Amino acid sequence: MTTLFVVCFIAGVGLSVVSFLSGMHAPRGLHLPKAIRHAGAKRSSSMINAAAITAFLTWFGGAGLLLERLTPLITAVIYAGAAVIGAGGGALINAVINALARRESVAQSLSMIGVIARTVVPIRGREGTGEIVFTHAGTRRVAGARSDCGRAIDKGTEVIVTRYERGIAYVATWDDLKEA
Repeated sequence: MTTLFVVCFIAGVGLSVVSFLSGMHAPRGLHLPKAIRHAGAKRSSSMINAAAITAFLTWFGGAGLLLERLTPLITAVIYAGAAVIGAGGGALINAVINALARRESVAQSLSMIGVIARTVVPIRGREGTGEIVFTHAGTRRVAGARSDCGRAIDKGTEVIVTRYERGIAYVATWDDLKEA
């Protein structure tokens, strides 16, 4: 009986640690499923998921060990008590995750075309890359930028994004737009 509780406890803690560490090193730019990306989409979580299972294993194993060592209860009652405590631990973790998910918001999509920005790193002539800063949804953002017409653009110049390709904003000054 002790072996089962120890194995469950170690497996639960081990899976929790692996899950935590793998989440810390998630690559940026992951493509999310369309249902999650879609603005206003609600995410529903199942009562049985990886977090609940690892919490159940950890709480079941830990509670079973404590009940076995610290109480004179019979084996059936220890298993039942450990199962109830494990289910409670899984439900608690689900409640915390769901509370956090309710506060989560879906990022607003951003069409870069027409965005007014300011250069913070000057853009050299043809094929030179600088940097622009702009505000979207109340957040200051930065993007790499090139001159759409091939002219150099000084630092601090107000520009307009005319196209956005492969992570680079192609920009024009107001004077460039007047000439076009």
